[in-house]
Amino acid sequence: MKNDLFKKYYSRFILNVVCASAVLFAITAFFIYNTMVIGDGSDNFNLYNIILFLLFGVIAFALTFVFLERKRVKYIDDIYQSIENISSGDYTSKLEVIGDDELSMMAFNINVMQDNFTKLIMSEKESENTKNELVTNIAHDLRTPLTSILGYLDIIVNNDKITDEKKKDYTIIVYEKAKKLESLIEDLFSFTKMNYGSGLVVKKEKIDLVELLNQLISEFYPLFENNGIECSLESNVDSMMMNLDPKLTVRLFENLINNAIKYGKDGKTIYIKVNKNVDTVDVSVINFGKLIPKKSLKNLFDKFYRVDDSRASETGGTGLGLAIAKSIVELHGGKINVKSDSDGTVFKVTFKIDG
Repeated sequence: MKNDLFKKYYSRFILNVVCASAVLFAITAFFIYNTMVIGDGSDNFNLYNIILFLLFGVIAFALTFVFLERKRVKYIDDIYQSIENISSGDYTSKLEVIGDDELSMMAFNINVMQDNFTKLIMSEKESENTKNELVTNIAHDLRTPLTSILGYLDIIVNNDKITDEKKKDYTIIVYEKAKKLESLIEDLFSFTKMNYGSGLVVKKEKIDLVELLNQLISEFYPLFENNGIECSLESNVDSMMMNLDPKLTVRLFENLINNAIKYGKDGKTIYIKVNKNVDTVDVSVINFGKLIPKKSLKNLFDKFYRVDDSRASETGGTGLGLAIAKSIVELHGGKINVKSDSDGTVFKVTFKIDG
């Protein structure tokens, strides 16, 4: 492409020189003809006249060449002004791409450079805002369970009057709050790895997806019991061997089940459905709690996004669970989507079945 541009440039330059030279030749010939033929041809045609004719010709050549190049000179000035704007920090003005030559290519590349600078600046601002938001969320989300843990431990250690039964109750509460704190820290750790570190590392191996989900439901049983929720697994196959990262897959469905418990406990029922298709397998986590507004569905997997801040403050969480779930699904080459209507709120994960 670079060689083609040079060819176009030199071709146009030579063409302009030829045109200007033709004008020079025509004017010079005209004056010589008038001197030698129309004039007396002896006294008038001398060195002085020849110099004068050449001078007129050179002036005509220069004026013709400038006339032919005037648009290009103006275009070069526009390009220079755009570069000046960029150097002063103005990335908003765009150059008009005119023609198909080296200057138009330069203008195009300058526009691309401006777009890249703008995206880079916006990305840096977004990254900075995300970091600030992360710090704020860490301070808020970790403080609540930590305050409870310290408060109950203070009572257990310093209050001699409480009964052993009360101590046991308080110890259970401390344990639950500590598990909550662990979950929050794990979310934050995963988020920082995805955004500022080397990313989550996928180590795939053959696992039975149906068995994994059955095991998760058993582990969540106390939480289902405490919230008055019934959870059942429905599958069109007894076993589904998949090439997945076990730890990340557990984390994915833990986040989806936790989300269903937090925001769907009013519905009292959670369904987990496995559906094997020809070359894919779908896992749906369905709850029957409050419906999610349509305008919120597209933002649901954004980090720190919460449909209802007041409700989220009651349920706790960093607002990172669904963002992490989406990242895990995409790391496995799958897809995740959500819908919320009269049939319930459905988070559906789709994995490709390895050949």
